[in-house]
Amino acid sequence: MTESKPFRRLSKFELHELIGEGAMGVVWKAYDSVLRRYVALKLLGSQFGKTHDARDRFLREARAAGALQHPNILTVYDFGEAESQLFIAMELVEGRDLSDLIAAREPLALERKLDIVIEMLQGLAYAHDRGVIHRDIKPSNVRITTDGRVKIMDFGIARLQSADATDSGAIIGTPSYMAPEQITNGPITPATDVFTVGCLLHELLTYSKPFEGESVQGVLYQVLTTEPKPLRTVAPSIPASLERVVAKALNKVPEDRYTNAKQMQQALSGIRDALSGATDSPTLRLASWTAGPALVVRLLRHAPLKWRLAALTALAGVAVVLLYFSLTTPALDEGATAAAPAPAPARSAPPAAGPRLPPDSAVLANLNPALRARRDSAFAERERALLAGAMKNEVPSVALAETMLEASDRALRAGDQARALSGYVAAVGQYRKARAEADELRREARRAVDRVTPVVRALPTGPDAARAAILLSRAESLYQAADYGFAKLAAQSAEQIGVAAGIAPPSPQPADPRRAVEVLLEDLARAVASERVENMRVLYPGMTTDEARGWRYFFRGAERIQARYTIQQFTMTGGTVEAEVRALLQYAPAGGGAPREDRPRLRMRFTKTANGWRVTAVPKPQ
Repeated sequence: MTESKPFRRLSKFELHELIGEGAMGVVWKAYDSVLRRYVALKLLGSQFGKTHDARDRFLREARAAGALQHPNILTVYDFGEAESQLFIAMELVEGRDLSDLIAAREPLALERKLDIVIEMLQGLAYAHDRGVIHRDIKPSNVRITTDGRVKIMDFGIARLQSADATDSGAIIGTPSYMAPEQITNGPITPATDVFTVGCLLHELLTYSKPFEGESVQGVLYQVLTTEPKPLRTVAPSIPASLERVVAKALNKVPEDRYTNAKQMQQALSGIRDALSGATDSPTLRLASWTAGPALVVRLLRHAPLKWRLAALTALAGVAVVLLYFSLTTPALDEGATAAAPAPAPARSAPPAAGPRLPPDSAVLANLNPALRARRDSAFAERERALLAGAMKNEVPSVALAETMLEASDRALRAGDQARALSGYVAAVGQYRKARAEADELRREARRAVDRVTPVVRALPTGPDAARAAILLSRAESLYQAADYGFAKLAAQSAEQIGVAAGIAPPSPQPADPRRAVEVLLEDLARAVASERVENMRVLYPGMTTDEARGWRYFFRGAERIQARYTIQQFTMTGGTVEAEVRALLQYAPAGGGAPREDRPRLRMRFTKTANGWRVTAVPKPQ
């Protein structure tokens, strides 16, 4: 099938021209004689589809890829098997692969490079939203069409390749673009695609791979153990905010990357918009200010309606301030330059890389106090975002805010006060958004720590309990240090130890007190059915030694326990609930005998704690 014979047929396809060949098979330019159109027909190699299970897997993966209909994803038209040959018929797109552009070191503008990656991420975000992960993003799988559009190719193929690998132990994939978890056979998530996009973006920006070695093993070792060189040591002209985005995408811990392609796309789009606003159009004098500053207009194009309304309200305020400028401030002379005021007071814990402040800290006499106030407001919001942990946790909005502030200071230094003013106003909003994102991360970390605390305390004495206690202590320390991502990760690691030991964490409880107590009783029924006092301690932290002894005695005498608790009466006073509960206990005596069923009525108490509702008293079965 790999011989280039003109017009050879495979089912309804005429094979016209061999256009590609690789480890997974060959690609033909083919003519679909039924639908009367040209397609790219990929014929998978003989190593695929050897068994019935392999063919079923191929059909599942091809069907998932075929369901993706997006402008930035190569469309799958058809797939199946003919003459014992597995095939996929895809959209035939004229253009060049991104690998060809990189090999030729095409002199692309930074904005164009970002546009290419943003379009890729748009396609990946669409796929991730539908549960499909590419697994093999690399420049040769990205096609730039003749009209400049970006198309991602080979969705689902990498999964097939991995699934059908032989037992030879060979690594399946492209080593220079593989995420660490692909090498170690860890869980594959959308963050896996984020890592490979980070590798591709690094190479597109610098024309050098982030991980290189003399052998495949050397490359894999680099991916697993070595951090790539900071981007700006290779390409100093790249903005610091872009360097931070690439570094986050290339984090070796999946949980510390962008969660999915959409998050990374938002970060890059913000930098792209800010770069456009900072570089286009000549310097404007205050007297010739025009409506709709370019920077803000570009940001508004992609914003939801409610954000646009809020931004337009802010712009109305800007217009009033600029009108005041035009009436009170003389125009700068053509040769004059506007320097920024002195930076804000030194911070106790500044970030490693912040906005590049104007080199001249002197204040020109004709710099209007209102403009200075706007800049001070931006730096004040930056300080609040810093204290909230936005920089330390690298929330998505902070990269855009930092870029805006840097661009505004650059405009101020160049004498473009109108653009500087609009940028400071926009930066204030972005820093506030970054602070809100950091606050949400803080709440998530707090919930994770609170959730695992009773689990760790319920673990019986032993090595697992010691390790979980250390991780919980570390989570608390990281939380206090505002390192919320790592705090959550440490808490989850402690929870995994508890779960592995058979200790179940409490379920999330709704705000309504009665419904919250009902959820708590459902957890209690599962704890009793587990026949473990430790699981009950998670929900009943005040359990006494005598109560624990009584429950253990009951568990030794019963097996196959099933429990259910139903609220009959419910009385709430402040943070305490008194309830009459009908219990149903079904079990078989441990020594043999007929199954038993008890239906006691219980008076139970519940208390609202910082970690949710907990049981205050659980009468044991008689």
